[in-house]
Amino acid sequence: MKKSSFTTFNRVVILAAFLCSTMVFAQAQDIFDGTTGNQLWSDPANWRDGHLPTEQSLGVIIRSNVIVDMDAAIFDLSDAVSCNLTIQEGKKLTVSNGIWWDKGGDFVLEDGAQLVRSDWNLNGLQVLVLKKIQAQTDEHPWNLIASPVMEDIIPSIENGILTDHESEYALYSYDASHHEWVSYKETPFALANGYGYLYANALDTVLQFRGTARGSNSVTEVGLAFYPDNGNMAGCNFVGNPLTCNAVVSRSYYVFDEGSNYIKPVTYSSNRPVAPCTGIVVEAKEENDTVSFYYGGPYLQTNADYLEISAAKSNSQNTILDMALISFNSDDDLIKYVLVEDAPRVYFTKDDCDLSIISLDSVDMLPLKFKVEVSGSYMLHFDPKEINLNYLHLIDNMTGANVDLLTTPNYTFDANPNDYPSRFRLIFDPHYAVEEFEDATFAYYGDGKLFINNNIETQNIVSLQVCDLIGRVIISAGDVSGSVTTNGMAPGVYVLRLVTREGVRTQKVVIN
Repeated sequence: MKKSSFTTFNRVVILAAFLCSTMVFAQAQDIFDGTTGNQLWSDPANWRDGHLPTEQSLGVIIRSNVIVDMDAAIFDLSDAVSCNLTIQEGKKLTVSNGIWWDKGGDFVLEDGAQLVRSDWNLNGLQVLVLKKIQAQTDEHPWNLIASPVMEDIIPSIENGILTDHESEYALYSYDASHHEWVSYKETPFALANGYGYLYANALDTVLQFRGTARGSNSVTEVGLAFYPDNGNMAGCNFVGNPLTCNAVVSRSYYVFDEGSNYIKPVTYSSNRPVAPCTGIVVEAKEENDTVSFYYGGPYLQTNADYLEISAAKSNSQNTILDMALISFNSDDDLIKYVLVEDAPRVYFTKDDCDLSIISLDSVDMLPLKFKVEVSGSYMLHFDPKEINLNYLHLIDNMTGANVDLLTTPNYTFDANPNDYPSRFRLIFDPHYAVEEFEDATFAYYGDGKLFINNNIETQNIVSLQVCDLIGRVIISAGDVSGSVTTNGMAPGVYVLRLVTREGVRTQKVVIN
């Protein structure tokens, strides 16, 4: 009898608890009725209880077409009737638990909109993601696009990728095995999730990506190709954001500059996420390498300590033609890829490799290379990103100019294709020997040769002596002709003694 009473009592308690929780659940739900007819999420009058939902709300039910016109964060989302949900351009909807849209109409993300959703209850959510494409011009020639849905996208006129006339669009896929671009018009292909494609259109258009959205709170890995026979381009891969929200990349990468057809390096620590439908370029370090995409959260790095060096034509400071970065984080080296042959190049060399990003821990002097294919006047701009530098000077090896970059961050100069690339040095330590006397700089070292500045007439030179630090003459040359080979010399600091018809000049130089 006591046992039966105990069981009955527990059933009553359980039932009461269930009813209580059900009542709380009903009270905590927010229902969008769209009363005003303007369809705006941000209008409290469209919500049954007259207030906007929050993450603490137990659930949101959509009973009318709705436009998410503000950044919103909720717990659950479901659709009780057949209606459409549109996330407005540039806005973000975050759903931390689950989305149930079995009865729903179109779930649309306008250009630049974001959907952040949990992985644990995906329910095969079907979305339509839109990407605006600006008409091709000289200032805006190409777009590097990517699909944000899991299924392959077959290009068609209906989804805006193809056009009635073939001359109005161009679509390319990068074939890493042969280091060449494949035209869709010659060899049709599908757009796979996680990869990047080059696209242009003669008219303004909107691309449509319809398919299943990925969850956003786990890692999405994309496989990379590596072909050693491709030389400097061995690890070049065009990939893309596979998510419907901004994604963080697990390594340094390049973004495609749509205004100039070149790629800009981005350090892993620079806090720059990749937008939906956007492609990037990454470097595979070895075979079977992968790159990972995350949605912000705990993976998002906050450090941004690097030095940005950009090159531009001297009369157009806002048009960056190339860029290189010095990263003060370890393991951030990144190969210098050249996609546009006639563009100027700013880069570093390490272990016989040309780099777009070089990582530094501590250094006194760093060679900076610059190469152009078209003669003209150029400008270098130096921008420290969250770095407290006490000293930073640029030495022009060709002219002997010494620029304090902390007070004058721009340097303008003339360059031509015949200039030797090892033109500049960055000095981080005021006590570095090679920079002791500015007016004594008349030569520089690069790739096994000593080069005489072009502001000294070679016919005015009587002789050049290279001595070690105890005064022994290692090289004595009467016919300099612009350069002297250093083959056979041990790495170290040497003293140069240049005898000219106007007098004698000395300089210290490091040979490595």
